[in-house]
Amino acid sequence: MIARILYLEGMPIVSKLVAIHIGADVPLQLKYDLESEVGAVKAYNEGIRMCVELADNGTRAMLEAILSDEEVHVDWLETQMDQIKQMGLST
Repeated sequence: MIARILYLEGMPIVSKLVAIHIGADVPLQLKYDLESEVGAVKAYNEGIRMCVELADNGTRAMLEAILSDEEVHVDWLETQMDQIKQMGLST
């Protein structure tokens, strides 16, 4: 993304990081990961919407590829959490 921002003659801001939450156990880790991924999906969708408005098809294509990966992550996390609900955790 930084390369794309520079290509578009922008200034990337790398000092504003999103807080990372680490759970004390697996269910909490999955919960925090899912929250993070859902937030990323929302952000990439918003970015794609802006790209469409600005006719920036190069950035749109890049964001769509990343979005696809994020949606796979969301699906995987939801599956893991569902399996824990159904089977529980071994102790």
